[in-house]
Amino acid sequence: MTDQSRLARVMLALVREPWLITPDAHHTLMDIVGAHAAGGEMAEAQHVLAASMEANPQKRQYAVVDRVAVIPVEGVIGRKFSSVLYSSGVTSSDVFSRLVQVAADDEEIDTILLTFDSPGGTAAGTPEAAATVAAAQMTKPVLAYVDGLCDSAAYWIASQSAAIYATQSADVGCIGCYLAILDSFRADGRPGEVQMFKSGKFKGTGYPGTTLETDERKMIQNNVDRIASEFKAAVRAGRSGITIPDEIMQGQSFSAGEALRVGLIDQIADMDQAMRDARLLGSMRKKGKML
Repeated sequence: MTDQSRLARVMLALVREPWLITPDAHHTLMDIVGAHAAGGEMAEAQHVLAASMEANPQKRQYAVVDRVAVIPVEGVIGRKFSSVLYSSGVTSSDVFSRLVQVAADDEEIDTILLTFDSPGGTAAGTPEAAATVAAAQMTKPVLAYVDGLCDSAAYWIASQSAAIYATQSADVGCIGCYLAILDSFRADGRPGEVQMFKSGKFKGTGYPGTTLETDERKMIQNNVDRIASEFKAAVRAGRSGITIPDEIMQGQSFSAGEALRVGLIDQIADMDQAMRDARLLGSMRKKGKML
């Protein structure tokens, strides 16, 4: 597949597939893709994340500190994103899943620490990435640390860890799904109206330009609702023992303090504290004090 065809696939996904992301980040991604398309030539500069984009990683492609594997989730999350987007900072959900599996199978790794700074991403690939984290938990402890954003798709993944830490200025939540469709073009060539399908009264708030036939709208809305329902179920399963009511999962984001109060995170802490706890859990596991 050429860079141009990959770019076209990403552009189509931006306006035709469900998203688990903040509107601001969605707009930014559209601007980036539009700039690449308008420029004609693909960007040559590679983001450091590009080093982690091999199809089958045979060695560690993450930092290891005191037997703790530190795996970052940064930028927009997507399945098989085009290489033209690497320089803009993205996380490939399929590559992330493989890295978690590598760490889970590595006998020299005691604990996995996922670090998040992401506004979310595509619905495609996110449930699988979250399931990989849940499966890794059966092998060794997995913790999540939020240094910035952990919204929507990113939170779906983080919610499957044993505990979630967040820095004081973190932004967490945005649970829900939306799909924005440009409703064709008018007879005079001007763009039509944007149709917004969303779960939760706050999801997609701020999306610009925000009428399809009734049956079409119902079909699309049902798909969005299905994804949102899976999202909520995964959060409740991952955050077992904590009651998270529906009103907390209406697409809104929370500050770290608010997220702690409503049960979306477990502790406000810095990276050092998260690392100390990760090392402790790994040590306890080695000594047979935990499964």
